[in-house]
Amino acid sequence: MGRLLTLELENFKSYKGKQIIGPFQQFTAIIGPNGTGKSNLMDAICFVLGEKANNLRVKKLHDLIHGAPVGKAVANKCVVTMNYENDDKKMRSFTRSVTGSGSEYRVDGKLVTPQQYSHELEQIHIFIKAKNFFVYQGQVEQVAMKNPKELTQLFEEISRSCEFQSDYDRLKAEMNKAEEDAAFNLNKRRGIAQEKREAKMEKDEAEKYQMLKDELASKQRLMYLLQLYHAEKSANNASEEFDRRKETMAELSLKKKECDESVSSKTRDTKKLNTELHKMEQKIQDKVLAVQEIEQKKQECEKKLADESQQLDMQLSESQVNEYYSLKGEATKRCGLMDMELNKLLQEHETDRNTLQFEQRRLVQASERVKNKENEIERNARHAEQLAENIESQTSLLEDEKKNLQHLEQQVRDSKERLKKVNIELTEVSKQLADAHGDTAESERNRKRNEAIENLKRVFPDRVYGRLVDLCQPSHRRFQIAITKVLAKNMMSIVCDTDETARESIVYLKEQRMAPETFLPLSVLDVHPIKEKLRELTEPKGVKLVFDVIQCNVPVARKALQFACGNALVCETAEDAKYLAYGSASDRYKAIALDGTLFQRSGLISGGGQELRARARKWDENAIRKLKDRRAALLDEDQQLHRTRKKELDVEMKRNQLVQLEERIRATRKERLKIENQTMQRLETELETLNSEHSLIQPRIDEIEQRMSDRNIQIERLQSKRDTVTDEVFRDFCARINIKDIRQYEQREMRFHEEMQEQLKKFDNELDRLRNELEYLRSEDKRLKEKQEADKVKCLTKELSSLIRCEEDEQQKLRTLETEFEEMKMAAIRKKAVVEDCECEISGLKKAAQQAAREVSAAEKILLALDQTVIRRRNERHSLLHYCKMNGIEVPLIKGSLADVDADEPIASSSGEQLLPLISQEQIDREAKIKINYKSLSDNLKELDDEEEIKKAVDKINKDVAEAQAKISRINAPNMKARERMEIVKEKEAETTEECELARKKARKARQFFEKVKTDRYRRFQECFEPVSQKIDEIYKQLSRNESAQAFLGEENMEEPYLEGIAYNCVAPGKRFRPMDNLSGGEKTVAALALLFAIHARNPSPFFILDEVDAALDNTNIGKVASFICERARVDMQLIVISLKEEFYNKADAMIGIYPQPANYTVSGILTLDLTPYKQSQSDSFAEESMSTAWLKNFVGLKQSDYEMLKVPRPRVEYGIHMTVRAMQAGALVGSIFGPLMVIYRGGKLVERNGDISNLKDAVADGGSCGAIIGAMLGPVLTYFALRNMNSIRVYDHCYRLRFNSEQLIKDRTCLLGAGIGYLSSGTLGFVVGVDLAYVASKILSSVWK
Repeated sequence: MGRLLTLELENFKSYKGKQIIGPFQQFTAIIGPNGTGKSNLMDAICFVLGEKANNLRVKKLHDLIHGAPVGKAVANKCVVTMNYENDDKKMRSFTRSVTGSGSEYRVDGKLVTPQQYSHELEQIHIFIKAKNFFVYQGQVEQVAMKNPKELTQLFEEISRSCEFQSDYDRLKAEMNKAEEDAAFNLNKRRGIAQEKREAKMEKDEAEKYQMLKDELASKQRLMYLLQLYHAEKSANNASEEFDRRKETMAELSLKKKECDESVSSKTRDTKKLNTELHKMEQKIQDKVLAVQEIEQKKQECEKKLADESQQLDMQLSESQVNEYYSLKGEATKRCGLMDMELNKLLQEHETDRNTLQFEQRRLVQASERVKNKENEIERNARHAEQLAENIESQTSLLEDEKKNLQHLEQQVRDSKERLKKVNIELTEVSKQLADAHGDTAESERNRKRNEAIENLKRVFPDRVYGRLVDLCQPSHRRFQIAITKVLAKNMMSIVCDTDETARESIVYLKEQRMAPETFLPLSVLDVHPIKEKLRELTEPKGVKLVFDVIQCNVPVARKALQFACGNALVCETAEDAKYLAYGSASDRYKAIALDGTLFQRSGLISGGGQELRARARKWDENAIRKLKDRRAALLDEDQQLHRTRKKELDVEMKRNQLVQLEERIRATRKERLKIENQTMQRLETELETLNSEHSLIQPRIDEIEQRMSDRNIQIERLQSKRDTVTDEVFRDFCARINIKDIRQYEQREMRFHEEMQEQLKKFDNELDRLRNELEYLRSEDKRLKEKQEADKVKCLTKELSSLIRCEEDEQQKLRTLETEFEEMKMAAIRKKAVVEDCECEISGLKKAAQQAAREVSAAEKILLALDQTVIRRRNERHSLLHYCKMNGIEVPLIKGSLADVDADEPIASSSGEQLLPLISQEQIDREAKIKINYKSLSDNLKELDDEEEIKKAVDKINKDVAEAQAKISRINAPNMKARERMEIVKEKEAETTEECELARKKARKARQFFEKVKTDRYRRFQECFEPVSQKIDEIYKQLSRNESAQAFLGEENMEEPYLEGIAYNCVAPGKRFRPMDNLSGGEKTVAALALLFAIHARNPSPFFILDEVDAALDNTNIGKVASFICERARVDMQLIVISLKEEFYNKADAMIGIYPQPANYTVSGILTLDLTPYKQSQSDSFAEESMSTAWLKNFVGLKQSDYEMLKVPRPRVEYGIHMTVRAMQAGALVGSIFGPLMVIYRGGKLVERNGDISNLKDAVADGGSCGAIIGAMLGPVLTYFALRNMNSIRVYDHCYRLRFNSEQLIKDRTCLLGAGIGYLSSGTLGFVVGVDLAYVASKILSSVWK
């Protein structure tokens, strides 16, 4: 990783003029007295790295110029340049300057934008927003004092996840709003569902009522249909009989003659078509035979060509073919120049031939275009004439349509004015009904209860006053719910004068089998007087007696109202009612809030609900009933006006038709003028142009043909020369295969292939032509035309047969004539006989006609009588239709309308015996157009013939009608617009469902967007937090120089950690866990530094600047931090530290001193000192001193300070000494054991026999000493393998812990003491035994202590 080399300042803050600071070493300390400009140097580094002005301790960038804050700027700009050395030892410069207009950025002297400048810094891992390169003065203390929420904010800024915060908050708010909307729409949908159920109940009741009305109308319709049917039956029968006899022979003869002529004509056409068809079939057969013949010839030719090709291919052997190709190549080489020239001429010839073909095609196309253009001119002339005729006819039609439109518009205008007035009144009535909740239909139970009170008031007049709810009224609608709650069950009670009246009423209700009722007899009610002091209450505001907010319409009912209300109070809110009921121990009242919450003095509380609100609607019932009636009348009128207004669509259609017609006329005139003035002139001009082009093409064709003729002569001359050379090459070859020249073979071969292809092409063309012709012949619609004509003949024949069947004699004659027509070719005598037979038949027909005349005379008398019957029945029919019209009885009609019945003419009763007055012929004609539909009349009623039976049937139906009318009269009319309300509710339900679905989709979409931003924010946060949380414990251990130290970061919210705090806790070495607030100042600083270094390690920059981070550290922690920084500086980081403590900055590789220069205001001077030479000699002497004193003092157990114990300048050497000592101890022990064992193994029998153990002592001494020597030799080797994968910090940590490892120190000291005593007493043997005994004893003692 690169490093910061030097820094160039020019008039920046306290640095006057141009100053070069550096070079910066791996660990550079910046020192100096307070106020000399150390932090200004840090600001310069931050400034050149792109930091904003507010983080540089100035209000604006211009204040960075030297002297600008005191109004004495020495220049108009300041410049800071950072010289950076990358890993390849290449230099890069980053320059930022302050000018009058702002900042200016340069990279390697090149002017760049701030974005490009920031991008270049990011390339070397310096991120301005993350601030991964700087720790400001006091930031360590701030980090140490941060609470979990502030730590989260710190990580948000470092990870830049805060960039998503605005989108996160916005999308979360949108998601919450969308979900609230979805929930609101769902609740709204449930409310609509409840309204739908209520509307369905109304609809069912209305349908039941309508069903009764429909049943009544059906019975009335049946009664009048029965009378109308039988009134028309006689006249219809007579008319039908007369119509059946009204056919004439002339019409039949005329139809027969027309049919005969048509049959003859069609027969001739059919014979002609059959002849043509026969010819076509013969021609098709000939063509099929021709195709088969040509296909057979083609197959024979192909077979012959295949045989010939095989024979020619087999004439040359394989060697001869190879020789042919070899000679062919030789000939090609010799004729190269001639071939090139020949190919050039052939190419030119081919180009001219293509040009000639192109010009010939152009000539043909020009001729066709001339012909087409002449035809087009003729078509346009005819089209102009047709357009003139269309204009004349459309203009006449336009005048007629305008007159019809004016009449129709007047009708629509009148209906719209009336409809507007009706709609205004209907809207007002509907609004009043909606406000009073009057759209709910009256239930069956309520109708029965209303019927009961009406009957009681009729049976007991002046004694039964009515229901309490009908006798009083709330003074304002807002009191309705509260009054309903207070009155409770007494609301629907019946008020009467005495208890005797109440008992009689109960008996009457039982006799009528009506529902039980509650009565309030005024004579026996125990009513408590109103407490007047309650009317004087002023707190809470708005409190009143319930009795005072009710208006009583009947004075005698006030006692019953007072009984039901008592001294209850009504308040604005539930809190006020609760205060009155329980606020004072001495004064407690029964109080109710406007929302229906009732507080009893006993402590019982009951609330309002949907049922209470439904009961409260009873107060509006009377007004609602009147409003309903008025709305029904207005709706009927509205429907009638709407039917009239439907003609508005016809008006609009008429207008559109007129506009379209006018447009067509204008377009037609425009098109005609365009054809006459433009198109014809253009076509004539184009025709002249085409004629001129046609005349220019032929000369070009003649010129090309002449050029091609001249070139053919040159080509023949060159081919002759080429053939001479080729013959010379192929002379011997042609002689061997007995051919004249090689071209004979090649031409024969080529001719064979060309002829074969030509013949095949010819056969294919002939076959295609014949197939197309055959297909054309087959596709002609001659057979279809013939079939159509035959079908027409059959139809005419059937019609003729039907006429013959109608006139049996004529049918027989027609058959005779047809038979004679078929037999005329055979014999004329038969025809004569047939004629005679026909004459006889005609004679018989004349006699039959005379008999028919007599029968017609008799029938005329019958028809006269029937005519009188028809007149009488017409009068009866007129009377019935008039009654139906006046009483609104619907009569099913097939045609006509009851409006055609004259309503002003007096009609006598149809049940009387007097004759009905005659009606005018004009009215008869109008009523004759009325056709009644009798399909609903049963066959049994239609078949009645006797007048008495008809009268009985009519009386029976009339009785059913009376019963139905009585049943309907007992039922109160429901809301007949319930179906319309149901439709409205369904539409609202559909709209609500759609809105609910849209809201649900919107909520889901908002959640998807939110989840995406949430995921991005969480990912960016975790990408920063996870590495820091994993690294911080290791860094804290390194800073504390103790493996027992612990540091951990924990998220309070694992799912969305940026919403909650981050817990940062540390366990200092040798201490229990304590919260961060309870740690000492030095421990907090170390913990904060560990967090800062862990954050820096997550995305390290090439250098790290620390501004007085040691301010709160004691001497012990300063040493630890300094050692850690030294280690990091040697490994992977350049550190620049501002420090005021010698214990810290004396470890630096270089020092930069800042001192003040004499001036009126602060001017900083720079001193730079490289400490590397001094540091090296000092470390050597320190190491010698340490190795000779510190380690030895610790080994013998002399007391040392913590600072001295921390000094491990040569950790690898010290660790090697420890490993060597352990290896010597283990080697001495193992050698002292294996030495005697080897002696026993080799000469054990000798020892046993002689009983001499001196050999064993020597073996112990020799084995132990050899083991110790081997251990001393293996110690450095083991040290190398143990430390090769460890960094300096871990080695230092091992050595530091070994200095405090009491068990190891006891073991080393015991072994040294035992070895010394043993050696002094027994030499080498005593040395070995002393080491072994001390080693074993120390192990046993350490295990016992544990």
